[in-house]
Amino acid sequence: MTTWSGAVVGLLGLMASPLVLVTGPAPRDTEAARWQAPCSANARYSGPPQRAAPAAVWERDFARPVDGALPDRLVVALDRTLDGILARVPAASVAVAIPGQGVWSRTRGLARRDPPAPVVEGQRFQAASTTKTFTASVVLQLVQEGRLRLDETVDRWFPSVPNARVTTIDMLLRHQSGLVSFNALPSLGPQYRTAAEVIALAAEQPPQFCPGTAWAYTNTGYAMLGVIVERIEGAPLHEVFARRLVGPLGLVDTVLRRPGDGVAVVTGHASGRPVQVDDDYGTAWAAGGLATTAVDLVRFWHALLSGRVLPAPIVRAMFTAMSRMVPDGQMFYGRGVQLYDVPGGPGLMFGHSGGIAGFTSVTAYVAADDLYVAVLFNDKDVPAEAGLWALVRAVREYRASTGGLEPGIGRPELPMPPE
Repeated sequence: MTTWSGAVVGLLGLMASPLVLVTGPAPRDTEAARWQAPCSANARYSGPPQRAAPAAVWERDFARPVDGALPDRLVVALDRTLDGILARVPAASVAVAIPGQGVWSRTRGLARRDPPAPVVEGQRFQAASTTKTFTASVVLQLVQEGRLRLDETVDRWFPSVPNARVTTIDMLLRHQSGLVSFNALPSLGPQYRTAAEVIALAAEQPPQFCPGTAWAYTNTGYAMLGVIVERIEGAPLHEVFARRLVGPLGLVDTVLRRPGDGVAVVTGHASGRPVQVDDDYGTAWAAGGLATTAVDLVRFWHALLSGRVLPAPIVRAMFTAMSRMVPDGQMFYGRGVQLYDVPGGPGLMFGHSGGIAGFTSVTAYVAADDLYVAVLFNDKDVPAEAGLWALVRAVREYRASTGGLEPGIGRPELPMPPE
């Protein structure tokens, strides 16, 4: 079985590295063959076995609120855990929410290590690929409203993209388009690139496989989804996010970055050293340009699973036909969401991870513990999942020490997925 630590390393390598991972049939032998071989609109997925979230999880009452404060003793335990975390990273934004009980959140540490500058109120962290769940949610809202179809092909918007006539919206959501991820290209450079530019760069590359037949993580597909949303809505994506998600859900510290926006964000680091970023994280855009705090991410995921962002059947469908992300791991990808099922660690989780220059992130609902956790670090070389696991262990140790004596904070008696 894959260990939790091994899974974290594999996942972070996938999310942050410019290398491309393909799960499915091997790429064609020659570049010419890739360009010339026709792809069918009826292609079948032939990668490793897919899976879905266990049906038993959906029996839970996700509408239970996450307002209020957690018990004092648990707060002390979580604060102490954060102290240990901050020995390894310059700064962290963290949150733990227990449905029906309350939420704990902290943003502490050094916004910049050299010269030292503490985090101040209002500073955000880059959320990296956890942005994708926001983008997917807006796309699925448009589908729900009848303004877009999951089986609609993308040639209407991108006629020159390889295989556009057989690439669907659903394939973009699921990373099954076969398009190279634009951040894997040396020609990208450090300067700001528009969505049109990064899509054009990726479109110049041979496809990795025929759409729908395999899986490969690609930011290009989410840049395309962002463009489609803008054209349908007739508004910039950051305004669409604000109107559809940020405002209605009360995400007071969440914003999609763009060059020159003046958003207060802590400095990213690599191995404790500040990193220079020339594009204000605007190039990542719909694939990873969100700036936020951990408590906002917890609120968003609680709203998503409770049906406040999308109807429950659509949310459940996001966690179906999920492709394996790492060949020897237990992480799967659906429609803008990840499912983690790693023995020896938190176990089954619904969420998303991310990595970008200077930052790592993770947000998840931990099924075994019936809680939400979000972690944002401003050091690219420290996995946010390590922080998540530390916080989950702190809650488990607290629960074990109290024996469930404090109301509602004992082990959850809820339908559980099979082992």
